[in-house]
Amino acid sequence: MTVPRQTLLDVFNAIVLWLVLAFSVGWYYAVTYFAGGAWPLPLPEALAGFTAYYFSQASTHAPLQVLHWLILFPLAGVAWVYLLSVTAPYFGGRCESFTWALWRFSLASLPLSLPGPYLAWAAGARHGHWGFQSMMQVAFRQDGHPPLAWITPLYVVLALIALALQVHAHRRVFHLRGQAVWHHLLLSGAIYLFAVAGFANFAAYPIRYFLEGEIYHSTF
Repeated sequence: MTVPRQTLLDVFNAIVLWLVLAFSVGWYYAVTYFAGGAWPLPLPEALAGFTAYYFSQASTHAPLQVLHWLILFPLAGVAWVYLLSVTAPYFGGRCESFTWALWRFSLASLPLSLPGPYLAWAAGARHGHWGFQSMMQVAFRQDGHPPLAWITPLYVVLALIALALQVHAHRRVFHLRGQAVWHHLLLSGAIYLFAVAGFANFAAYPIRYFLEGEIYHSTF
């Protein structure tokens, strides 16, 4: 059985865009980590990715923590669209193409991804000249970054814009109108976040067993 090229392209594009989202949101939390100015971002994938990481993170090497973070965002995005696709018929909607829905929803997250490259550059240039090691020290939360008062308001505004674009995509993908749109989104969103938190908390046990156990045995 041959998978249509457009189907593969939709999945690939969606994963790439959610990885870019993870990159941008990750820099937001890295830059604001020591200043304590970070806010939860209202875009469902971003909020779920952060929630899943919070409940399943392990005390391991910083590069593995970054990899863990990057993996969670595409998974959170796919899970969100899948849940909406499954629940849409109960609200009078339908999903004609799941992979096209992935592409449309991931595309809506693009505004929140825009500041990521700038924050990466700013982290590396905080000593007056850009350096890769300096950038990675901020990424791995080994060193602070001068607080940027405008970062949190900017990210919250961009997240709200992305959320509005997602609502528009939701209307087109699932063919819902009026109050059914909000009922579907709000109920599915509540189920989604509870499920993500519960699953991440459950998955944390094997993750911490293998990763933290590995660190323990390599240290003692």
